[in-house]
Amino acid sequence: MRYKLFIFDLDGTLVDTSPGIMETVRQVEKSLNIPPIPEEQLRGFIGPPLEDSFQRYYGAGPEEVKRMVDLFRSRYRAEGVGNGIVYPGIPETLDAIAAAGGVSAVATLKHESVAQLALEKFGLFHRFAALAAGSDAHPSKADLIRQVMKELDWTDRSAVLMMGDSRYDGAGALEAGVDFVPLTYGFGFPDPESLSGLPAVFTAERPEDLVRFVKESLEG
Repeated sequence: MRYKLFIFDLDGTLVDTSPGIMETVRQVEKSLNIPPIPEEQLRGFIGPPLEDSFQRYYGAGPEEVKRMVDLFRSRYRAEGVGNGIVYPGIPETLDAIAAAGGVSAVATLKHESVAQLALEKFGLFHRFAALAAGSDAHPSKADLIRQVMKELDWTDRSAVLMMGDSRYDGAGALEAGVDFVPLTYGFGFPDPESLSGLPAVFTAERPEDLVRFVKESLEG
């Protein structure tokens, strides 16, 4: 078995959380009387740090960004966190990893309390040996990958695979020195050019592709 530690992003990788995230952004707009952004820009909130997205799409300053983020997290915890769907085959894949003696973990830029709640809501939390999530310091995805490895006392980077749907995931894997599988069925890779510069051992265009690749890795 080539890979033994499988690290997953959350949004757009394990779960399609877009309905809850986008609806919560709309609630923030209404609550703060902010003109709504175009529908296509809402997808930009799935994956990156909230601070980055609110600043980018609304041109908000630091204090306003903090207010928007705090309101988003409050509303999302209360109403949006369970609004989504686990991608087909993900639970079975996690079971297969465990059965083969592998280890599964999550590295997400989502705030830790929200990430844990989301995984619990979707019945996935107990399947992971470690969860490295975003904090107010906004560590990079590379920091989160290293955090997972440190928590699990893992030193063999050649046996680690990072899977995610954005350049944050790919750049983090590259910096941390682990292999990467981009997931174009998620939200961060809108076209083939968006993968430029990211070395990948495989590209999953559908959840079924990721399931097959992981199972083949376990068998090989």
